[in-house]
Amino acid sequence: MLARFPLNPILPAQDGARAEAFYRDVLGLEQLSPPGADPMAFGAGGAMVVLTELPDRVPPDYPVVAFLVEGIDEVVRGLAERGVAFAPPAGQSFAGAEGRLEGSVVDFGPVRSTWLRDSEGNLLALNELTAPPS
Repeated sequence: MLARFPLNPILPAQDGARAEAFYRDVLGLEQLSPPGADPMAFGAGGAMVVLTELPDRVPPDYPVVAFLVEGIDEVVRGLAERGVAFAPPAGQSFAGAEGRLEGSVVDFGPVRSTWLRDSEGNLLALNELTAPPS
């Protein structure tokens, strides 16, 4: 029933202005909502992520959004130049495959991944498929 409708995650922000600046200026997403709006919407790859100010909400320890990227090493370098710090992996296993750490990226074979926290503490994943899904 819902297959024809796009998904968009909604993330908590403790400080709306700080989150807005991070998603727009650091991650480089297209701001779809007016400046200072709450909720605030950002576009990426035809999808949308929404943030709303919830000052007492504590982000979970698992990724709440994953970006499917190409050229993960270049993306990591570009984000690092913008001040992004990458989170150490919580585990080095993906679908039973042990990963190999290559700088900030873990190579699991069919997928290479890294993680970062946004300005609000939400854990974001960057994933690059290196083999077609089976």
